[in-house]
Parts: sequence; structure tokens; C-alpha cells
Amino acid sequence: MPTVIDDDPEVDILLGKDQLTVIIDLRGRDSNKLLVKANKRQLYVYDKETNSVIKIISLPTYVEPESIKYETYYGTYIVSLKKVRTYE
Repeated sequence: MPTVIDDDPEVDILLGKDQLTVIIDLRGRDSNKLLVKANKRQLYVYDKETNSVIKIISLPTYVEPESIKYETYYGTYIVSLKKVRTYE
């Protein structure tokens, strides 16, 4: 069962065993003008027209930025990233 992290009312973060899923409510924005990118600890939503950052989301675990996949459903973005395995 994934763990839900709820700091921002527009963002839900689901922690799975090997994957992190971020659900972002961006209703009212044109999804053709938005771009989602990530680094190892943050997710960024960009407005391509104004070249500005709309939202920065801090992630609770390290992820592989190149594994990012996202899709939109009626203004809601569903972003999936692979978690980085850590060895202790």
C-alpha cells in the first residue's frame, strides 16, 4: 500500500516500493503550454510560453530524473518516477 504525503492541497505524493507518483492539480491551465521536469529531489512545472516556473515540489526521496513519465487528465498531471535504491 503506497504512503500518501499531503503538504500542498494541489499535490499528492504516493510512495510505492520502487516508484514515486505525484498527482498535481493544474486545472485551468493549458496543458499544451506546460512542461514537467525533475532533478534528484525536486519536480518542476514550467510554463513554456513565459519560460517561468509555476510550481516546485520537493520530493520525499531521491529519484532518477531520466525516468520521468507523465500524462494529463482534465488538468490533472500524473507524474511517475523511479526511486533511487540506497544501500546501507
